[in-house]
Amino acid sequence: MNPVDRAIDRIRSAIANDRHLGVQLYASVDGETIVDEVFGEASPGTPLLRNDAVPWICSTKLLGAMAVGRLLDEHGMSPDTPVAEIVPEFARNGKHDVTIAQLMSHTVPYAIDTEAAFYTTDHEKALASLCETSLSAPPGSRAQYSPIGSWIAVAECVGRLSGVPYENYLRQNLMAPLGLRHTVLGTPEPGTEDAVVPLPLYGWEEDPVEGEDVPDPVPASFLVRHPSVGAHGPAHELARLVECLIRGGEAEGHRVLRPEAVATIAAAHRSGMVDNYFGGLDVSWGLGACVDPVMFGAPSGSHVVGHTGSNCGIIVGDMEHGLVVCHLATNESFQGLGPGRLESRVVRDLYGLVR
Repeated sequence: MNPVDRAIDRIRSAIANDRHLGVQLYASVDGETIVDEVFGEASPGTPLLRNDAVPWICSTKLLGAMAVGRLLDEHGMSPDTPVAEIVPEFARNGKHDVTIAQLMSHTVPYAIDTEAAFYTTDHEKALASLCETSLSAPPGSRAQYSPIGSWIAVAECVGRLSGVPYENYLRQNLMAPLGLRHTVLGTPEPGTEDAVVPLPLYGWEEDPVEGEDVPDPVPASFLVRHPSVGAHGPAHELARLVECLIRGGEAEGHRVLRPEAVATIAAAHRSGMVDNYFGGLDVSWGLGACVDPVMFGAPSGSHVVGHTGSNCGIIVGDMEHGLVVCHLATNESFQGLGPGRLESRVVRDLYGLVR
């Protein structure tokens, strides 16, 4: 069985066994589309379509990574630039030495048990809370994945360096040149019309019990307008971000990033640190992107760049072999971390295209 058929069979089996609701699968090699298929449902009883805007969740962070990489390059700054040089109030309570690289490789040990204070769509309120937060250890000394908080500072850095609001910058300088016509940041503002309707993410109130019928999924709750998790779009459009990176910053006939900015994003700014958020794994991070093959099910030693999305998706590109795989599900999986997850198995299947 060829790699694509193997991956498709795996997805169809997972859906048939009530382990997933719906999946969009996209893969390309050297920019040539190999598979662009949809399976299952967008919501119970509604078929999933190729251009449906599926939640990207944390894979949204790749937009911020590309924006910061581009702006650092334009302003002659480096990943070692202190965040407080751009956002002075971030320096409060011992954060004056935190660098852009530390912020975006998740090595800022905030002295908090939960990021609940940042779970708001009021950006100014969230930024004020983040600036008042102190540290429990020196910056860069410990891994602490920040799913929400750090991207408040990322968005503010983009806004201050560019002079335009974060979402506007992304739309004008990344989404438009990449041709993301079916992707939306958050939900449309009240009273506006938008052709893109973001799909909800589904989940289960309790993990299904082995051997028993799987209960009906229910809509999950997350911050649809937050800079770290708020994008919705089809798998083939999320894949364009990573296709751009592995092509050295070019896409759709446009120079989106200079090669130097791509190198900054894809370089390992953190390694050798146990990350309790990811099950105690030592996960290597670039500038806002994961560069560790273990997170994607890619072969050991692969030079990859991408992100995962809250138990529902993976986007990964191989910088050496030109393979890009994007797997987006319409539900959160109740599988734990590790190589046994459906999307990780699909990535391994599709590596058969280049190895």
